[in-house]
Amino acid sequence: MKLASLACLLLGAACATVASPPKEPSPLERIAALEDARADGDGQLVALARSADAKVRERAVTALGRLPLPEQGAQVTRTLLELLRDGEANVRASAAFALGVRGDASAADTLLFVALDEHERDADPLVRARALESVGKLDRPELRGRVLDGLRDGDARVRIEAAAALGRWSTKEQGSLALDERLAAHVVGETAPEVVTAALFSLERRKTNAAGNLFVQYSTSALTEQRIASVRGLRALVGARDVALFLQRASQDVDARVACEALIGLGQLADRTSVPYLAVAVRHGSASVRRTAWEAIGAAIGKRAEVTEELRRIAVDVRAPLAGESASEKSPWVRGAMLETALRSLASADAAAVDAALAQIGTSYRTLSREERIGIVRGCAELGVQRGLPVVLECIKDPDVAVGGVAVEMLAKFEPEDVRPALHAVLDFADNGLRLAAVTALLEMPDPVDLAPLARCFRTSEGDGASEIRFNALRAAAKAAGRNAAALLVEGAADRSAFVRRVAREELARVAPAALANLAPSAGPALDALGSPSPLDSNPWVDVVTSKGTLRFELFPAEAPLHVHNFLAQAAGERYDGTPWHRVVPDFVIQGGDYRGDGNGGGTWRGAADSLQHEFGPRKYVRGSLGMPRNEDPDSGGSQLFVTHRATPHLDGRYTIFGELREGFDVLDAIEVGDRILDVVRVR
Repeated sequence: MKLASLACLLLGAACATVASPPKEPSPLERIAALEDARADGDGQLVALARSADAKVRERAVTALGRLPLPEQGAQVTRTLLELLRDGEANVRASAAFALGVRGDASAADTLLFVALDEHERDADPLVRARALESVGKLDRPELRGRVLDGLRDGDARVRIEAAAALGRWSTKEQGSLALDERLAAHVVGETAPEVVTAALFSLERRKTNAAGNLFVQYSTSALTEQRIASVRGLRALVGARDVALFLQRASQDVDARVACEALIGLGQLADRTSVPYLAVAVRHGSASVRRTAWEAIGAAIGKRAEVTEELRRIAVDVRAPLAGESASEKSPWVRGAMLETALRSLASADAAAVDAALAQIGTSYRTLSREERIGIVRGCAELGVQRGLPVVLECIKDPDVAVGGVAVEMLAKFEPEDVRPALHAVLDFADNGLRLAAVTALLEMPDPVDLAPLARCFRTSEGDGASEIRFNALRAAAKAAGRNAAALLVEGAADRSAFVRRVAREELARVAPAALANLAPSAGPALDALGSPSPLDSNPWVDVVTSKGTLRFELFPAEAPLHVHNFLAQAAGERYDGTPWHRVVPDFVIQGGDYRGDGNGGGTWRGAADSLQHEFGPRKYVRGSLGMPRNEDPDSGGSQLFVTHRATPHLDGRYTIFGELREGFDVLDAIEVGDRILDVVRVR
């Protein structure tokens, strides 16, 4: 026996009390903890950003960029501006991106100098691209034209950022049309396909007539994402000549994503010549296309009487699902859209026909799927106060909170005096998802009588999703009661959630600015006593096994360590097993991972009421990106996840990316609402 072991035996329990000295955290671990706490640690992050180790500097720069404004102000911005001259290009690029994340408009001039100055611009195109991307995010309208000067850069990465920036700007700013025309003219001579794609997405987001000819030209491009952007752009020009012809052709595209975008446009047009194309689409092999076609039919019904009658004859009788006669459609998600459309078609029918349809629904309602019941709720909201409202009110009591939540949302479609008492009652419900839906509805119909129930809801909302209820309740109260809401807003300014405090101060500044003078300064964030996970040395791969097949992802712990740790920890705890894909937007995202199944559940590995700080990074959203859903508060991530169907530039730098799909793209396209996550398994 070794001497040390013998000594321990002789001393007994005393040896067990001799604690090893705590391990000193590495610089990277310290940065991670400070970043999670959104604190600079009395200057520690600034000091680490000047480390001799370039990897430490780069990581510290990223953390500095995530410190909030205005709580962490001039010193952080000044440090990041200094690091734009670092000897390492990766550090300079990180500093440039971080300045855009912070949103400090005072950095714009220096960033433009780094990106565009004829003599002093950065030699590295990645740094120039990140600098231009950040200027495009900052609120400096007078610099818009300078940003577009980046279209003259010899590197496509810089030109992409110049083109993408236009999609972030308001179309109401002075000179906006001239900017549209300038980008559209550039596309004509642009040789890099990826720059053309970025420009098309920006132009379609702006709904500009200046790009009409481009949208027509690229609606038949060999590149799918160029077709998608162009068809979306054509949808905004529904009054233009021959738009229907181009959308009709696109509705038959070999890629279901393009077809979905075209069908939405055909629904907006409500054109008689489009009816045969909608009739074909409801029998498409893709559930996404079929559902979109039914939604398009629902949107078109009622716009023009002669078109409505033709649409009703699609699939023999559009009201067939009310009688359970459309057994040929196996997808509950699609059948939900069919039921909604069937009820919409009754909006102008006589009372006897409506009553007969509602009686048929009543006999089978409880046997229908969640998606079908939601379709009924949405459809009944179109039937008016006498017949539709009683059904919607009854559906609030549905045992599935997803159905009840939609029913509460639909109350906003009725006259406020008819639904306000019901919304006030929902504010006292125990379920936070229903409460949130009621608060959101009241935001659209403000009245001073809302103040007392909103205040009660604010004070009694606890647990998962409570902070979202509280900041929306403050907004609704201020909108409804003005200065009379000041006492509640002052209470909100001391809330434990930083975002709730921020909203309270913003609303006070609007309705009762004098009250701001008496408020104590907002407390800065404290270091998280639970600590942060240590960075992983390699990128894990995971299989998300679904009821439609397996999605295999590579995760990015170096870019989003908290999100990756959270995802793996919750997977290990079987948090995802059996949860549904509760949201699918064709040609956009699939979303799941919510234990509630209605989009209002969350929580992290640290607890059900906890949320994740954002980890926005420069990686772009592409087809198969794994992202973190959130509400208006950037730091509200949790257990949920979404996967993109295509590039979504409007999400870049605004939603955390923590992985990317490597295998299973066919599964991604096949998933519909109601499919489930069966298991999440780490494979390497």
